[in-house]
Amino acid sequence: MAQVGGAVPGGQRQHILDTALALMAQRGVAGTSMRDLASATGLNVASLYHYFPSKQDLLVAVLAERGFLDEIAITAPTPGDPTPRVKLADLLNELLQSMLEVEDFVRLMLGEVMRNDQTALEVGHELLDGTQRALEHWVSYDQPELARGPGPDAVARMLRATLIGLFFEHVAGVLGGDDPSAALRARAEEIAAILHRDD
Repeated sequence: MAQVGGAVPGGQRQHILDTALALMAQRGVAGTSMRDLASATGLNVASLYHYFPSKQDLLVAVLAERGFLDEIAITAPTPGDPTPRVKLADLLNELLQSMLEVEDFVRLMLGEVMRNDQTALEVGHELLDGTQRALEHWVSYDQPELARGPGPDAVARMLRATLIGLFFEHVAGVLGGDDPSAALRARAEEIAAILHRDD
């Protein structure tokens, strides 16, 4: 395999992503130019644009790297034959735990969106739209009983808003408990219990 600057190309791409996240965490999205990133990675700007044609492409790549653009799937289901209530709790927990794993990046994006950074807003819209579509699909096919009446789009919007609200509670330090992972799991179970009262 060809080497780039002494590194395997895939490793160079990862190095750029890691460096970009570190720089953006310090300076913000708007305060991190592609020239700054090139300098920090030891590349020239042309080489950087070979990997990522724009700052938006770079942010989308960070999201993809962190698993945010994957299809919604439950990777750690509760053992046994789960009820719809347990499946919903597992799904919400999966999404909350994935947000917790990349908390620094989520905090960065939230801060940049609140500062009205155009690149972060565009990427944020892309992420929210993708999450909406994935939740609509999941509700339609896995839990159509939830969609009766309001429809899967309304249920997906409510679930998406709930996930964001819970993460804000964590960031604000009002979620409760010393273990954010356990607290988020408990909240996921509460939400599922409210939506599936008969299970």
